This record gives sequence, structure tokens and C-alpha cells, in this order.
Amino acid sequence: MENKVNKEKMKQSLLIGALTSSFGIFVSKLLGLLYYSPLSAIAGESNMAFYSIVYTYYDLLLQISQAGIPFAIAAMVAKYYSREDYKTVLLVRKIGTTIVMGLSGFAALFLILAAGPLSRQSLGVSAPAQDITNLKQMFYILAIAVIIVPFLSALRGYIQGLKRLDLYASSQVLEQFVRVFSIIIFSYLFVRVLGFENIWAIFIAIFAASLGAFAAFAYTKLLSRSDVKGVEKLAKNQKQKSELNQKDILKEILMLGIPYVIISFLGTAGPLINTTFFLDYMTKVNGPQIYESAKLASGILQANIAKISNIPSVLAIGFGSGMVPYLSESLEQRDNKKITAQINQILDTSIFILMPMIMIFIFFARDIYFIMYGNRNLDLGASLFALSNIQIFLGTVAPIFSSIMMSLKLRKEAIIALIISFFGKLITFFPLVKFFGTAGMIYSSGVYYLIQIVLYFVSLRNHFGINIKGSSRRFVKILISSLIMVLPAYVLHSLIPFDYTSRIIDILIMGVLGILMLGIYYAITVYFRLPQRIFGIKDISIRKLIARFLG
Repeated sequence: MENKVNKEKMKQSLLIGALTSSFGIFVSKLLGLLYYSPLSAIAGESNMAFYSIVYTYYDLLLQISQAGIPFAIAAMVAKYYSREDYKTVLLVRKIGTTIVMGLSGFAALFLILAAGPLSRQSLGVSAPAQDITNLKQMFYILAIAVIIVPFLSALRGYIQGLKRLDLYASSQVLEQFVRVFSIIIFSYLFVRVLGFENIWAIFIAIFAASLGAFAAFAYTKLLSRSDVKGVEKLAKNQKQKSELNQKDILKEILMLGIPYVIISFLGTAGPLINTTFFLDYMTKVNGPQIYESAKLASGILQANIAKISNIPSVLAIGFGSGMVPYLSESLEQRDNKKITAQINQILDTSIFILMPMIMIFIFFARDIYFIMYGNRNLDLGASLFALSNIQIFLGTVAPIFSSIMMSLKLRKEAIIALIISFFGKLITFFPLVKFFGTAGMIYSSGVYYLIQIVLYFVSLRNHFGINIKGSSRRFVKILISSLIMVLPAYVLHSLIPFDYTSRIIDILIMGVLGILMLGIYYAITVYFRLPQRIFGIKDISIRKLIARFLG
């Protein structure tokens, strides 16, 4: 009986921690969607290709500048705090922050020096000189964020290790709010009021990343003071010496961090290969006359659609950040049964939320794209969005597995899996793009993520005896529930005459259909006893379900 109670408490604490992280990221991503449509309208969809190129390299350099330090800080703080070694906790924070200072400066310098070559390679030989100049200036602006954001991430890693996931989540919301507010106000002011060229909206959007990060850093620093002082007081009263000296701590941070930067680099290989080679290869294969159309398609896929796909990616980021302290503790206790239960809980919950979302994206791709971006290039945008759900699904699940692997210290196995998938992406990219055009990027990314998932699962099974037969059966039930949920709504929508000229009407239609779909999904999954099994809830009324998540 006691073991059953402890198991339920474990499931609840892990789930609430992960969902708390996910909620903050979800709100921040939702805020991100609010600026993207007006930004696309002000800057022009063709110019959004610049935005996607810059942010692909930004993600890469941000991972390098942090080098997994926030992850290492979170894992080590959770580890030594549970051991009541508060002196080591403080040393971890100090040394981790110092490493971030050095790496962020190096990454920013690299970005400034490499801006020219990166711009020419990304746009290809057929690009106008002004396009290359604009992209180079964007890299210069981005260098500011490459310095500021890692400091914020290091601080978040510390409070994450202390399990202050509420502050972790709220700082993400604030960062995105400041960023969104700055983009909308200043891009409109400069372009629509002062008459600057449309490209200035992209310049402002890139600079806004630094403004949001600075505001979030100040906020997190202020609200975490009591936690910092609390640990400092505990360390002062601690009688025993720190388990590790500074050299040992540095070694442990690097042991966690360096594999993580390799994993992060290889984890961004899909977008990086797309950004670096697509425009250049398409113009070489099909001629320079398709440069503008290829740039438009690339901007739609890698900017507009990527922004929508950020909503399900919340699961990967949220569960990745929320699971770290819990899996680290389970690994420290060498409790393989607990690890297996936690991994199944993570997979069940993420698929339970992700699958119906993907089905809605596929069946209502045209409506969602229209609501987000209007009827500009609607046919192209809707078709690419519907097709891209292949990589959206796999690209959400793969990072969850990656975070599990890192939390369980399977760094070598994760790196090998990512190297294999990187070459899988690289090998399939060129022939698929040649035969399928823009869709080839999607297909090659699907191959990339699928290889990762398979190899991750094999490693987890070999090291911890992970068994997901139960999760596999629940996956089938969730898939069936999602299909049944969406098909009646899709049939009803097809009977409604709609010409895609009014966003308000489409929002109302989708709102009514959304309520219908949620009701159907809830009823079917309850019949299959999915919420009861996944969330450990006996009373499955909506009121009880909400109360459970609110704690």
C-alpha cells in the first residue's frame, strides 16, 4: 500500500514539475505567435527567410555559448542539494556562471567575424548584394543576444535545480512578453509610421531578443534573491566541507556540458542543413530564376510554419527541463523501476497532449495557416504546413528522449545516435530536395528524427530495461481517439461554405469545432481509461482533473 502511495506521489511530482515548465513555455510560445503574424505582414513573407536563417544560427551559437552549462547546473544543484551539501551547490553556481561568461563572449566574436561568409553561403550565389548585406548586419545585431541570453540561462539552471519551476516558467513568460511588445510596437513605428523599408522589421525583431532577455534576467535575479540567500545561509551553517573542490566541480560541469553541446549541435543539424544548403542547392539545380520563389517557400516553411510548430515543441522543452531534477535523483538512488515508471509517464503524457494537436494541424492546416497569416500564399502555406506535421511529431518526441538520455548520463550513446542521424539527414537531403523540392526538407528531417528515436529507445532498453509495451498500447488508443475526435468536425467543416476572407468567422468556426473535438476526445479517452491510467486519477470529472493540475 505504501509503495502504491509513493508511486502516485512520484507520478504527481514529476508530472506537475514538467507541466509547470511546459505551461510557462507554452504561454511564452503563445505570445510568440501573437507577434509573428503582424511581423510577417509588416516585413513581407519573403523577408521572413532572413529571420529563419538568423535564428537557425542563433540557436546553434546559443547552445555552444552555454555548452550545456544550464543543464549541468540544474542537474548538479539538484544532486548536491539533495545531499545537503550546500557549499558545493554555491560553487557549482559560481563556476558554471564563469564558464558561461567566457563561452558567450567567444560565440559573439565568432558570429561577428563569420557574418560575411555565413550570409553568402546561406543565400547562395544568386542572391542580390543587398540581401547579403542585410543578412550580415542581422548577424551583428544578434551577437548582442548571444552574450546576454546565456547569463539568463545559467541563472535559470540554478533555480531549476532548486525546483523553483514557478519562477523558471514566469521568467520565460516575461522574456517573451517584452520581446513581443517590442517587436510589434517598434516594427510598426519604424516601417508604417516613419516609412523605413520593410526589412527594418526584421532588424527590430532580432534586437528584441536582447531586450526580452535583459528584462527576464533582472526579474529572475530579483525574485530568486530569497532562494539564493537561503542556500547561502545553509552553506554558512554547514559543518562538513564541500564534497568537491573547484577543480572537481569544473571537471563534472564539463563532463556534463561538453557532451551536451555536441548533442545540441547535432540536434540542430536538421534546420542547420536546411538553412545552409537549401537556397544555394535549389538555384544550382533549377537555375537562378527560381531564387525568389525558393526563398519564399523557405521562409514559409522555416519561419511561418516553424513558429506554429513551436506550440507542440513546448512539450519537449517543458518535459526536458522539468524531468532533470527528478530523473537525476532516481539515477542517484539507482532505482531502475522508478526510472522506467518516470519515462513511461513522460511518454504517455506527452503523446496524450501531442497526438490530438497533430491531427488538428493536419486536417485543419488551411484554417490554421489562414488565421495566422491571412490568405497571402495560402495554398502553398497550407500544403507545406499539413505535410510538415511528419517532422513536427517526430521532432517533438525526439528531444524528449534526448533529455532523458542526458538526465540518465547516457551521453556517449546520445552522441552516437545523433551523429548517425546527422549523416542520415545529410545523405537524404540533396536527393530528396532534388526530386521533391521544398518538401524534400521535410522528408529528410523526418528521417533525421526517426533515426534518433529508434536509437535512443534501444539504448534505454539496454541500460535500464525500459519496457514501453504499455505505452505502445496507450499510443494506439490515443491515435484512435484523436482520429475519431477530428473526423466529425472535419465533415461538418466541409459542409460550411467558406471562402477564407474573414479571420474572425474562421476563428469562430474553429472555436465551435474545437469545443466539439475536445468533448469527443475527452469522452473517448475516458472510455479507454487513458486519463485514469496516465494521470493516476480515479475521479475523472473535469473539475477534479483541473484541480489535480492546479495542485
